Amino acid sequence: MDVALKEWASLVEAIEQGRQVALLRKGGIVEAARSGFTLRHREFLFYPTYEHQHAAMIRPEWQGLVKAPEPGVIRVSLLAKVDEAFPAPADRGALLEAGEAFVWNEAFVNLRYDYRPDLPLWLIVIRAYRIAEVVLPERGSYAGCKSWVNLTDDVSIEGAVPVLSDTEYDFRKSVLPR
Repeated sequence: MDVALKEWASLVEAIEQGRQVALLRKGGIVEAARSGFTLRHREFLFYPTYEHQHAAMIRPEWQGLVKAPEPGVIRVSLLAKVDEAFPAPADRGALLEAGEAFVWNEAFVNLRYDYRPDLPLWLIVIRAYRIAEVVLPERGSYAGCKSWVNLTDDVSIEGAVPVLSDTEYDFRKSVLPR
C-alpha cells in the first residue's frame, strides 16, 4: 500500500494504543483552499506528522503522547479501514460529551468547529490494524499542509492485526455522537 493520511503523531499513537477510533477532519490548507477534506480512500496507512501538533490541544492525561520528531524518517506501523464517515454533529456539545472517546480536549474541538465554518467537519470512524513497522525516508514531496500523501515506497499490510477486539471496538464506536 502506498497511500497515507497525515495525522498528528500523538493521535496515531493514541489510535495504536486503542484509545481512539475516530478522526475529525476539515482538511489541510491545500484542501481548504478548494472545498475541504475529501475521503479519497477507505483504506490507508497513517503518516505520523509533528506539524501543528500541540500538547495544549490534548487532554492532560494524554499529553505524554506528544513527542519530538525523529528527523529525516517516517515510521509507519498502522493501517486504517474506514468504517463510517459522516458530518460531525452540528452541536459541538454532543461531541464534547463523548470526550472519553478521544484524546482531544475542548480547545481542539472548538478550534476544529471554528476554523473555516464554511467547510464541513467530518467525523471518520476507523478500524485500526497494526502492521510490521516500516521506516521510510522523509521526502520533499510529502511536505506541506495536505491530508493525503502518495508514498514512493510500497508498504506491506500483510499480517495486519486489529488494534482492538471486536467488542472493544464496537463499544468505543458506540459512544461517538451521530
